[in-house]
Amino acid sequence: DQKEQVTPRRLCGGQHVVQLDAEGTYQCSLTGLIFEVTGAVKITYSLLSWSKYANLVEKPWIVGGPLFDVRCDSASALTSIQFPHSLCLGG
Repeated sequence: DQKEQVTPRRLCGGQHVVQLDAEGTYQCSLTGLIFEVTGAVKITYSLLSWSKYANLVEKPWIVGGPLFDVRCDSASALTSIQFPHSLCLGG
């Protein structure tokens, strides 16, 4: 599985932006997010704090990973996003 590494441009407020110019699979070098696109697209994303949204998570679910806000200027070109994840093996 071939992924092109991309380094996003940092914007104010902790946002990142990548301009992807062609179809392919791209991985952000900072966040690990993987974007699969069918054409040119600009994607803006940031890491959010769970403190604002944690009360929406009802038992038996628990907060378990990063929370991202992802925006795209051409939703039809963005076919998938793979989010980084972690697994706790303790207890």
